[in-house]
Amino acid sequence: MIVGYRSTIIILSHPKLGNGKTISSNAIFQRSCRVRCSHSTTSSMDGFEDARDRIRENFGKLELSPSSYDTAWVAMVPSKHSLNEPCFPQCLDWIIENQREDGSWGLNPSHPLLLKDSLSSTLACLLALTKWRVGEEQIKRGVGFIETYGWAVDNKDQISPLGFEVIFSSMIKSAEKLDLNLPLNLHLVNLVKCKRDSTIKRNVEYMGEGVGELCDWKEIIKLHQRQNGSLFDSPATTAAALIYHQHDKKCYQYLNSILQQHKNWVPTMYPTKIHSLLCLVDTLQNLGVHRHFKSEIKKALDEIYRLWQQKNEDIFSNVTHCAMAFRLLRMSYYDVSSDELAEFVDEEHFFSTSGKYTSHVEILELHKASQLATDHEKDDILDKINNWTRTFMEQKLLNNGFIDRMSKKEVELALRKFYTTFHLAEKRRYIKSYEENNFKILKAAYRSPNINNKDLLAFSIHDFELCQAQHREELQQLQRWFEDYRLDQLELEERYIHASYIFGVIVIPEPELSDARLMYTKYIALLTIVDDNFESFTKDECLNIIELVERWDDYASVGYKSERVKVFFSMFYKSIEELATIAEIKQGRSVKNHLVNLWLELMKMMLMEQVEWWTTKTIPSIEEYLYVTSITFGSKLFLLSIQYFLGIKISKDLLESDEICGLRNCSGRVMRILNDLQDSKKEQKEGSINSVTLLMKSMSEEEAIMKTKEILEMNRRELLKMVLVQKKGSQLPQLCKDIFWRSIKWAHFIYSQTDGFRIEEEMKNHIDEVFYKPLNH
Repeated sequence: MIVGYRSTIIILSHPKLGNGKTISSNAIFQRSCRVRCSHSTTSSMDGFEDARDRIRENFGKLELSPSSYDTAWVAMVPSKHSLNEPCFPQCLDWIIENQREDGSWGLNPSHPLLLKDSLSSTLACLLALTKWRVGEEQIKRGVGFIETYGWAVDNKDQISPLGFEVIFSSMIKSAEKLDLNLPLNLHLVNLVKCKRDSTIKRNVEYMGEGVGELCDWKEIIKLHQRQNGSLFDSPATTAAALIYHQHDKKCYQYLNSILQQHKNWVPTMYPTKIHSLLCLVDTLQNLGVHRHFKSEIKKALDEIYRLWQQKNEDIFSNVTHCAMAFRLLRMSYYDVSSDELAEFVDEEHFFSTSGKYTSHVEILELHKASQLATDHEKDDILDKINNWTRTFMEQKLLNNGFIDRMSKKEVELALRKFYTTFHLAEKRRYIKSYEENNFKILKAAYRSPNINNKDLLAFSIHDFELCQAQHREELQQLQRWFEDYRLDQLELEERYIHASYIFGVIVIPEPELSDARLMYTKYIALLTIVDDNFESFTKDECLNIIELVERWDDYASVGYKSERVKVFFSMFYKSIEELATIAEIKQGRSVKNHLVNLWLELMKMMLMEQVEWWTTKTIPSIEEYLYVTSITFGSKLFLLSIQYFLGIKISKDLLESDEICGLRNCSGRVMRILNDLQDSKKEQKEGSINSVTLLMKSMSEEEAIMKTKEILEMNRRELLKMVLVQKKGSQLPQLCKDIFWRSIKWAHFIYSQTDGFRIEEEMKNHIDEVFYKPLNH
């Protein structure tokens, strides 16, 4: 088989999609909205718009939820004038007023997996109340909570705050000094103390409150105090410095600045602006609703980029912020250098100099950022980060070393390269896992009101359902096209439409670009038919088809060599004429000749493969092979033809520009090589030519595979660079560039696995989840 599209588009079985009148594909998105509204109510659409407005307003709310844990530590700071009086008595008032019904303190509302967080926050609050001899009733109820839920201290299913073993053990010792009797199991206490002793050997300045007098606070302040006066932007650690070291003016100013804003409580991190903006943009993208907030996201990223250029401490003093900012800015076409991540290239150096207890989130974000290498020579910084973070996380998974199931799931997903995942399936999973009570965790659990709210959840669900309805409408239209054009006569099964359509959705996800998505899907189906026919037809029949295409407007004068050529060309002619008409409307000029010539070039190259290479056993060079087979794979055909359907006027000169040529060549090679790597064993047995077998003429199979992967990675990085880095003087719209990158995503999605059964099952699951299965929220 020349291209192998029938084997690529896995046989998938689905129920019939139903019948109905054919509608204009331009109207599908609007109709899907009306269909959705008819199933609910008009008021639900109004609610959709209202929710969107409220989400936009929340871009300005950049605060975190109150932290009982950190507020308790601030409450324990003694007055500058007397060690027997609290410096911040208002925090004691907050603690007394915010005890939960079960006697605990912590995130409100809580979560079943946050018992350790509640135990840590509750004990910190008990220490503050006991130290200043207030809240007798609250202390009694808090002790009762610890007695009831103390079993969770060593429970592996519970999510642990950062440094829990060190800090909780230290607070137990502090309770003993204050004669606060804690009804905890002695065995659990000893277990936690053992873990504390093993953990405390590492750099633990970030959780200095759990080390207390053992810390050299003067040195910590000297090395780690931020410009805002804090230690690690942590109110708890900064408060501990004043408790154990005292009299640091900048620490006092930092805590006072928070209380000026929040009156009587503090968050677990401050300042929160950068953190909130980064998390909000990331969440909107993960939920798949970012297209509704383009101007707000641009404004946020412009601000982050401004601070990035200024090397702002709020970004660069925090590993997570630095890695997230790099990833979000680079993927949004901002010019950011990987040089700013150079300090993270060495694992040993990273852990020994970070000055804080490293969380899995930091490693996770560094790994995500490291996947954005765009140049093989310059981005060795990202390569080095990628190598050690991947090894580190894989080892943790192997040894079951993650502190909870949530961390493990996040890491498993991150280890799948971002360009091999199907974004709509991931969007569904993210929505399913996203709850209005969603939280993040540092030394205490917290929420961001502008991110974790009912509006965003409801809006995301409604948006997903609208898109799902539109996908079903488009599949119905494709089914009618299949039936009207009698594609079954050409031995194409109707169930191929689903798999072809998934590729269309990956490349053109925008709801408003229905025509482009339908065109892409039809081209995949047509190429599958062309591929099969050029393999099964005789050479004379193939030449007959080529002549018919060459004389497109006068094809009747050519005649048919056989009935099957007539059946094939009749369908092919009608399909291309229909699509050419749509393209002409969108471009305001006829582009039919170009569309036809792209097909003609592909067919001639297929004949070259079949006759000159296969039949005569001609061995091409690797360069010639990649040039020809990237065309027969269909990449040039798809990627140039689709440009006419994107709603952007594009000139012939622009389509023939060096920029388009470079994008097309890189993406074509990537798609071709991915297919070769998956099929190399099979084609080697069959005696077929591919990039691996060609290289094996001068090297071993192992070396050939390695060399092929190097060529693949070089072209993938070059393509990403051309798509993300703004080329001076480029006239090519960004959407036109993005199409090239998205096209290799579906190739990665299909060809990155060697297990055919697994691919088939995954494709079936994606079809169900994205097109049919309700979210059931």
